[in-house]
Amino acid sequence: MKVGLDTFTIRELRLGPFATLEFIRKHDLDGAQFGGLRGLSKNLDPGELREVRSHAGRLGLYTHVSVPTCNPHLARGSLDDHTEEVARQIEAAAACGWHELHSSLGGLAERYEHPVPWTQHLADSAALIRRLGPVLRAHASRINLETHGDTTTFELVRLVEDVGADIAGICLDTANVLCHAEDPVMAARRAAPYTHLTHVKDAIAFFSETGYTRQGRAPGQGCLDWGRILPILGEHSPDLPLSIEDHKWLFTFDLFDERWLSLHPDLTCVEMAKVVEIIVGCERRIAAGEWESPAEYEAIPYMDQMMERLHFGRDYLKGMLGTLGLAG
Repeated sequence: MKVGLDTFTIRELRLGPFATLEFIRKHDLDGAQFGGLRGLSKNLDPGELREVRSHAGRLGLYTHVSVPTCNPHLARGSLDDHTEEVARQIEAAAACGWHELHSSLGGLAERYEHPVPWTQHLADSAALIRRLGPVLRAHASRINLETHGDTTTFELVRLVEDVGADIAGICLDTANVLCHAEDPVMAARRAAPYTHLTHVKDAIAFFSETGYTRQGRAPGQGCLDWGRILPILGEHSPDLPLSIEDHKWLFTFDLFDERWLSLHPDLTCVEMAKVVEIIVGCERRIAAGEWESPAEYEAIPYMDQMMERLHFGRDYLKGMLGTLGLAG
């Protein structure tokens, strides 16, 4: 396993792809999870895309890329046009050797606010991936759907098993699972057999009036049990890239609300209790002064802490991989 960077982490630096790769190498990271292909080449120019991949190779870095959403309810334009665009990007990526592709189905708003029920989003997204099946199989490529604050690991596992694990997989965001009161260790265990990409982040959580709030932290600075999570992932994918995706923002989840609970039918009492235990532990550490007040910490501009957070997460994860015998 190697420790790299999702480029969203350094978005405020506004670096182009080559400068991004140089930044990653300079800071002793092992690779890049880029966003959409059109961010690397607006017109999907094969030569431009291959040069990005080649430059990464010269630097000894892994690279992965994203394709547009597989949720037809979020498609721009007609479904046929959107499907053709995703297929075009799958082909362009494969021509450069990118076969494990990142995508997502939406964000928090779609699950709770969209006029179409979330269950229909899932069914229609599965249908779109099946429609892309021939081009994915022709290029030995796979779309890995992120736990993006929208979709639970329960739902993604079912979707992958439904459409076929040869063309669909999971990009596990290690802390986003807390968006749905999923215990990070249990979530990793569910997702691990189908996890081929990651967004690696940590978090703390504390109670709010309507449930609880999650605050993103650098790996090793929060409540996630990396000593248990990493071996679970490594057992199924020893070469799994660990791409740090760091940012600020507070997200609140309405755990005490009946409607919120009704939209999480897979959530069990046992798992909810584990998450409550995590929250209680976080509040205890905040009260003891081990962690800064979430409000005070959030008030510090991200750019003021970005490099410290990035270096801490890098060193922590590499240290853990070494200790666990998982370093690649």
